[in-house]
Amino acid sequence: MSTCVFEFFPVELMHGIFHYLSAHEIFYAFDQLSARIDRVLVGYDRYSITLTSMLKYQFDLMCRLIQPEQVISITIAENDDTPDQSKLFFSKFDIQQFINLRSFGIISSDQSIFLQLNLLCQFNNFQSLTLPNVSQAYWCLFGSRVETTLPRLRKLITNQYPLTEPLNNLRYLTVTHYYCHNLEYLLCQMAKLRSLNITISLNISTNWSKRIPVMNHLRRLTFCIYYGRLTMSRMSQFLSKMPCLMHFELRIDDPMDIVGGKQWEMWFQHSNVDIEDAKDMVDGHQWKYLVSHLQTFDFHFYLSDRSDEKILDSFRSSFWLEQKQWFVAYDDHQSLPRLFTVPRFAPKNIIYSSDYRTPLCTSSDLCLDKFVDIITLPMAYPLTHRFINVTSLILQTDDNLSLDTILPFLRLPHLQSLSVVSSTLVTQLLTETMFESIRSLKIDTIVTRPYAEQICIVFPRLERLQIGINDQDTMLLLIDGLKHLSIVIFVYSQSSFFQSLTHECQDLRLFHSVSP
Repeated sequence: MSTCVFEFFPVELMHGIFHYLSAHEIFYAFDQLSARIDRVLVGYDRYSITLTSMLKYQFDLMCRLIQPEQVISITIAENDDTPDQSKLFFSKFDIQQFINLRSFGIISSDQSIFLQLNLLCQFNNFQSLTLPNVSQAYWCLFGSRVETTLPRLRKLITNQYPLTEPLNNLRYLTVTHYYCHNLEYLLCQMAKLRSLNITISLNISTNWSKRIPVMNHLRRLTFCIYYGRLTMSRMSQFLSKMPCLMHFELRIDDPMDIVGGKQWEMWFQHSNVDIEDAKDMVDGHQWKYLVSHLQTFDFHFYLSDRSDEKILDSFRSSFWLEQKQWFVAYDDHQSLPRLFTVPRFAPKNIIYSSDYRTPLCTSSDLCLDKFVDIITLPMAYPLTHRFINVTSLILQTDDNLSLDTILPFLRLPHLQSLSVVSSTLVTQLLTETMFESIRSLKIDTIVTRPYAEQICIVFPRLERLQIGINDQDTMLLLIDGLKHLSIVIFVYSQSSFFQSLTHECQDLRLFHSVSP
């Protein structure tokens, strides 16, 4: 889209676009396009900051342009290639400056950030808290600070649910692990809940589905079963308590035995519960009567035994294909067979082997290959599928690599990230054109100076690099030769040469060393 066209967009439309972007993405995409757009950026007051794997120039640009009072959301989601990013950010800004903060999230292994929690209660507009990975130890230290903010929250995501009193304001709740015998008590404390996302362990000998209260306000439910067996009668009883439910997602991670056998014996050996046919859970005709009133219904079931295409037959009725247009797929290529709705659960990360097959689907018009984002190659196999949206390729071997086999993968239109075992492939690629679309490269083995020179030629626009080295010259060559490099992780076996390194590169967001 040309700048002149975007410049004349109504301010409300620009704000609508900004709603789906993080602050660093907004500034990187729209800063200095025109004087009018710059004024819109200055006047926008609903920025969301997500601290995760951000390139240096994007991080610096955001820190230079952002005004704390414009920020309504901060999420800390650090990973291995950007350690201490949040510490750097909060060295530039005091959290108390974000006076209009509404939402705060910590999705990080560095739980020292929880020290910030005691300041959240001072923000008048604060209403959303995300703490999905807090450990029990940190909860004991900082849980009391969280509890003071709970009554005012409208949204909470946590794995340590600290329920001490009814939460009448809460509308959106995510609990990453819970037990069914506590579910009744949990739901009784929040009668006005509109959205519930819960991962639960079931006990078939309890009447958990019967005892839960009626949830008249619940519109959206994501129900994930980490352990335990769900029957269709329990499912029917459970859904009957939610008369206004419009959107339902069901995930069963504990593999279901739909042909009977050991799992049935395990469940019913010490139980007086009536035996139900497990096949009901994968029967589209049965589900029709439970979910016909819903606007959306998605599911993902792991199965303990392989089936065939017939498992999809009950999902080929006019109700599924025409009335609802809900499509179902079956995949037995992985270690555990799966039955799932698409595109919601279409495979995005696949292992591409010689016997790879696109999952079977009830819709012949829906190409599931287009949803694949990451391909792992355990061996080099010819590309016979149209993976048009793949962004990442992982090569787990360098045996028998040939350009004829690998080039079709490297020329996928949206490929940006490449991981290889050694630099052997780089030498072969010297005969080809430069691969400027590759922005991230990982090489598992030690790379010497000649190979480093080749990397600079073949991948001139690398922004992220993880590589093994054994001398300073190779390190400096890569830093100087890759002009766009922003995040680099050097893996080395000898630390002596690194300790004397004095070269400075101001453009690096992260200079990270790892000694095995």
